[in-house]
Amino acid sequence: MNTPHTPTAIYKDPERYYREEVKKEVFNRYNIAFEIFMAEQYSRIHYSELMDNGIDEPFASKQRLISWINDNTKGKEVRPGILTKYRLEHPNHFENGIWQARYFSYFVHYAKGLLTDETFVKSKKIADEFNRSFKNEQWYWQAVAVLGAKLLEYLYDKNALQTDIAKTYVRQIKLLRQLLKSIGRITGRVAKNYAENYGYDNTEAVKEALFVINQSIEESFRQQLALSYQIFKSQKEYQYYQLYKESIEKDIAQIYKEEILEIKQPLQRTALKSGF
Repeated sequence: MNTPHTPTAIYKDPERYYREEVKKEVFNRYNIAFEIFMAEQYSRIHYSELMDNGIDEPFASKQRLISWINDNTKGKEVRPGILTKYRLEHPNHFENGIWQARYFSYFVHYAKGLLTDETFVKSKKIADEFNRSFKNEQWYWQAVAVLGAKLLEYLYDKNALQTDIAKTYVRQIKLLRQLLKSIGRITGRVAKNYAENYGYDNTEAVKEALFVINQSIEESFRQQLALSYQIFKSQKEYQYYQLYKESIEKDIAQIYKEEILEIKQPLQRTALKSGF
């Protein structure tokens, strides 16, 4: 009877071998959970669904945040944005070209560091604005959502996502955006041609009718996306997301809590010195 071959690594140090195997499995599960968490929580048709500018305080706008997330090209000169800098400066967060999503919380912390660094944003005023913004809990969570959405889409374009679920979410979002953009161009031409041929009296009514059609298409897509969520729930990958969702949320929240702690500690020291 032939005995099965036992790899040297196991019989020489079985505890170490199995410990490493368990660690790999845990890392893989967290990668899956984080990626699906990001896809479900942050994949939206419009970034305005993730961040609004309705907060009364003078915080950084969605447009300003996105402008620093993206690269900026002026002529032949390219200013790397947060996404590009992150990928170039952290190659160890990728394995065989695939991003290890367990580093998402680190990415948020990294982005916060850049946005509050005047050498990156080229202005103390802008850095101070972001610093003030990150101290607001509502703004913080909205910014995390935008950062997550942009990162997912960036990684999708680089073929650097791991799970089919995340790829499907992002692919559907991108396809709908392209469709809506095409419809927008068509409706613009229709309204213009109508006005030129039949006068401008009913142009607004035509635009409104076209807008309703556009909204109907968008709503239909949202329903399909919601249906996809239900289908995904039966998959093993999705179960990892459900298992680790709470710990993921706590991990991301910790960045904000540390920010608040930094504010409170100087105040506490001042109070102690004052005898309170």
